[in-house]
Amino acid sequence: MKSLKLSLDDTTYEQLHARCGGDEEAMKGFVAKAIVDWLADSYHKTSEDPEKNIGNLDEYLKSGKPGTRSYGIKGQGW
Repeated sequence: MKSLKLSLDDTTYEQLHARCGGDEEAMKGFVAKAIVDWLADSYHKTSEDPEKNIGNLDEYLKSGKPGTRSYGIKGQGW
């Protein structure tokens, strides 16, 4: 397991300290779980299938198929 030293602003540290009851191990666990959950979120993943890849918004917006009802680039709202 790797470790990472993290610097927080005073307000964030105090909120985390209060949330975890002052227990530094609980604080470390909370931060580690928050990062793992954020990375596991499907929004932040890219798919092996290019049709389902949501990692590049520009490519998605320009990926309109011929014969669709889209006029112009997808997402313009008109």
